[in-house]
Amino acid sequence: MITSRPQTSTITSFVFFLLLTFVVLGMNVWSVLMQPNPAWYNYVVIVLLTPIGLFVLYRIFIRYKIMRLGNNQIEINFPVLRRLKKYSLDQIDYWIEKQVKTGKSSIYKELELRFKDGNNEIIGHKEFTEYARIVQYLIQKAPKKRRSS
Repeated sequence: MITSRPQTSTITSFVFFLLLTFVVLGMNVWSVLMQPNPAWYNYVVIVLLTPIGLFVLYRIFIRYKIMRLGNNQIEINFPVLRRLKKYSLDQIDYWIEKQVKTGKSSIYKELELRFKDGNNEIIGHKEFTEYARIVQYLIQKAPKKRRSS
């Protein structure tokens, strides 16, 4: 059974980013509420940081997922949302591994799984553990479902 989850370094960096974002946001909200004439930039910071912070909070922590592959099945668990999706390999519409050259010798890889019910799951090789094993599993078990990028 292959178990893939977000890497600890990814989660740690986003926790630090969110702490910093919400501290700065809180200081600006406090400034707007407590000062009779707050500066214009306090409003700009609030307007810019609120959607960014909420988006990152939703995307990284609320949509936190754990993927398990084995026994010709794919299980996607969203522990925060208390939701579990199970698919057999026959329910894969297609899968594709995209590669983007990001620098002189650096390549970013991303795996997209599209299921017949319309659900789409994307994992990146730098964000999730066991990425190479997942790709190898799909190459062995579902080679006909692979699309070229």
